[in-house]
Amino acid sequence: MLDDILNATNLYAQGLKNVKERRTSWQEKHKELKEHLKVIADELNATAAYKPGFFVDTLHAFNEEINGICKEMTSVTLRCGDMPMLVTFHNSIGEKKEYTEEGFRISFIPSVTGEIMVLLYAHHSELDKNAPKVGTLAIIPDPSGFTMDMADEIIAKGIEMAFYTSFTGMAEVQDENEKPGERKEHPHNPIGFKRYETTEKVG
Repeated sequence: MLDDILNATNLYAQGLKNVKERRTSWQEKHKELKEHLKVIADELNATAAYKPGFFVDTLHAFNEEINGICKEMTSVTLRCGDMPMLVTFHNSIGEKKEYTEEGFRISFIPSVTGEIMVLLYAHHSELDKNAPKVGTLAIIPDPSGFTMDMADEIIAKGIEMAFYTSFTGMAEVQDENEKPGERKEHPHNPIGFKRYETTEKVG
């Protein structure tokens, strides 16, 4: 019986060893990933048909209580810049209000277990009253086995998914059961319209 208890207790030692190994692997792998994402961002900035700007960020886990960071918990993010929505409002004294859409972010974020979560932070704007959406693209259980080919697949999938959360792609989503000319709901809130008192009467 004591052997069973000891074996169960020793699971902690093995688990701690696994966590340390995954964290150590990520400390090296995130540097390779950062450089790889920079190559992707440079290529997109040079050759993509639409260029909101593509960037790579490195962030660390932050503790607000002591205003300190955890150097072992480094995340890497590929993001695009904000996108003008081509919606501008004017008033009688010359003021104007323009709307832009926040760019997407694809973040590789280490968890406390040493696994890596890959999260997609969707496009969002002030015109959308819903909270910004966050989706899980992948969970990388062992960073040591993660390759840049795998990163390319995740990035391609993430950018395509991000497109459908943007005002440029929302109308492109098609429901399999949707009849031509009919849509049950729209993923974006409508822009409010009111009759302006100087509107000219017609007829």
